[in-house]
This record gives sequence, C-alpha cells and structure tokens, in this order.
Amino acid sequence: MGDRALSRVALGRGQRLFAKRVATQSEGVVIAYLAERLLRLRDFAAASALADQAWKIGIAQRNERDCIRAALSQGQAALGLSDFERADERLHLALTRARAVNIVELELPAFIAIAALESQQGHLAGARARLNEVWDAAARGPYPLHQADAYNVLADIERAEGNTQAAMEAATRAYQAAWCDGPPYAYHWGLEKAKAHLTALNAPEPEMPVFDASAFEPLPEVEINPHDEHWVDPASLD
Repeated sequence: MGDRALSRVALGRGQRLFAKRVATQSEGVVIAYLAERLLRLRDFAAASALADQAWKIGIAQRNERDCIRAALSQGQAALGLSDFERADERLHLALTRARAVNIVELELPAFIAIAALESQQGHLAGARARLNEVWDAAARGPYPLHQADAYNVLADIERAEGNTQAAMEAATRAYQAAWCDGPPYAYHWGLEKAKAHLTALNAPEPEMPVFDASAFEPLPEVEINPHDEHWVDPASLD
C-alpha cells in the first residue's frame, strides 16, 4: 500500500474513532486534514466538500483555530476550481481571523494562497506585495514549508513576467527550503513543484546533502491499522 493510501487509512481511522467517542471537535480537525490531503492531490471538489464540513463543525464548536483552518482550505479549494470570487472571500476571511488571534502558521499560508490568487488573475504586483508579508515571518519561525510554497509562487510570478533568471533563483530557493533533511524527510509537494519549475526553465536541480539516517534516532514502529473494530481492509481503498 502506497503512502497516499496509508494516509487515507490513518486519517479515516482517526475520524471513525473520534466519531464513536463523540469527540466532535477532534473529528473536525481530522476532516480538515482530509481536506488538505485532497488539496495536495488536486481533487478540489472533494476537498471543498470536506472543508465545508470542517467549517460547520468549527463554527458549532466555536473553535477559532479550526474555523480559520477550514476557511483556508475552502479558499484553496475554490482557487483550484477557478472560483475566484469565493477564493477571495474565504482566503481573506482566514487571513483576517488568523491575524486577529496571531496564529502565524495559518496566517502565512493565507498570504501565500492570496498571492497565488492574485497571480492567477494577472495581478502580479499585488501578488508580490502579498509575498512580501511572508518572507520575514517565515524565516523567523522558521517555517521552511511555507517558505517553499512562497518561493514556488514567486517562481510563477517571475515566469509570467518573463524574468527567467529570477524565476530560476526562486525555484532553487523553493527546492532548498522543501529539502528539509532530504528525502524521504522532505516536503514532497513543495519539492515536486520546484522540480517542475526548474525543468520548465531548463535549470539544474541544486546539489543538496542526502538524508543521513545515522544522525537521527530511528522512528518507532507503530501499527496504525490494527485488526479491531475500526480496521479497514487496505484493498477496499484501491
């Protein structure tokens, strides 16, 4: 079973466990992560439906962080569906609420998504301005995954303006930020997008240190899918 199917098994199991225990807020968090998973897989319609569900739970539970996360996913899904009006409303809602309660780890992806929205609409100066709100906070965090996403959007902007050298530099920085400790402990989605930029620009991938397993304690082996009442046959998910 591949990593994508395994993630679906793990999250689905978590949702069922929380639902059985009537832990509604925790179930909503899992649903939000399921929505984020589908966003990565570019299944925007399904992601939107789950994000709407997470939003309803967040509102009912009066949990501000959960509401912001759900609104962000709603906006990102709308952007993927080219529903720019809804994307704009949801993303700005997420940004406003995240800034109001100082949740930087949700504020930054909201800025990045709004920059991507501006870029797709051809408002490149506005997109740059949004990214300018990201760099310092992402570096201080540090939030390398958000840095990778921001540099990938910057590469989109530079390519749209015909700035080949600047696009190569942005894509290289995205690649470096996404590398983390090196595959398999890298930010897969950010790395893949950076690779796509570099390929399109006929630019080489930067040399990076490979993951050194000896520098870390091994991860514990955990059975996340035991054969109990919540077990799901992986074959049924293919």
